[in-house]
Amino acid sequence: MGQQPNVELTADQLPKPTAEPDPPRRWRPTRPGMINSPEEVPAGGSFGTPGPDTGYALVIIRAYGSDLSKGQQKVVVALMAARASRLGRAPTKDDLEVARLIAGIGEGIPQSVVERGERWVRSAAHERSPGSQAVAEVEPELLVIPVGEAGRSIRIAAGWAGVKAGTVPDHENRPL
Repeated sequence: MGQQPNVELTADQLPKPTAEPDPPRRWRPTRPGMINSPEEVPAGGSFGTPGPDTGYALVIIRAYGSDLSKGQQKVVVALMAARASRLGRAPTKDDLEVARLIAGIGEGIPQSVVERGERWVRSAAHERSPGSQAVAEVEPELLVIPVGEAGRSIRIAAGWAGVKAGTVPDHENRPL
């Protein structure tokens, strides 16, 4: 509102300039280990490969994996999370299908793969992070294969190098 013309102001009543705050400084991390860019995200070894919302695998298991035992669920969830993280996304129903094949759950799966999956289920109860042994033993290339090729690749991998601990016989039809 403007000033009335008949009111005289003294110097004390006039507006005074006030100091404004300095512009904000550029932020810099002050804590060691602070991640500033995607390139700085640790991966591999004990860090694994982090992925978004890996807990969604539990929701998918509850919806589509009702035939799985508790031990099988732990192994399959770990494999689903590892697959989804490798692909840089949250788990999907396709991850469930591939994880079941890798864990030896289903029909037409080689006996060696079934036995390996049973061993993983037995050890999952004693692991700090259930299913970590399964994720550690599966070759990363086997985790990222397309769903349509999963069954064929699992059968071939049962014979040669689907598991790091296995031996590698000479096969002509090895997957790339």
